[in-house]
Amino acid sequence: MKFAGVEITQESIKAAEHWFAEHCQACIDEAKAGTLGLASHVNVDDYVAQKEAQRLDWLSGNLSASFTFWQKAHYIQTGESVAFLPK
Repeated sequence: MKFAGVEITQESIKAAEHWFAEHCQACIDEAKAGTLGLASHVNVDDYVAQKEAQRLDWLSGNLSASFTFWQKAHYIQTGESVAFLPK
């Protein structure tokens, strides 16, 4: 897959998937510790279950179709940030 003129490698794709999975795990850990700052109407158990499902989807490669994902993979590979909106 090309993104911003760069052929994104499988290694960068896997690294981005792991980055997003780790982000989900950090959210889970903060929710369980009570430090995430969830609104009072949010059920922590439901939130944790949703984030865990998301984490597993990232690790299995099921969520890699968004601009944000490709932006992260590009950054991992090149060290350059791609703007969401053009100048």
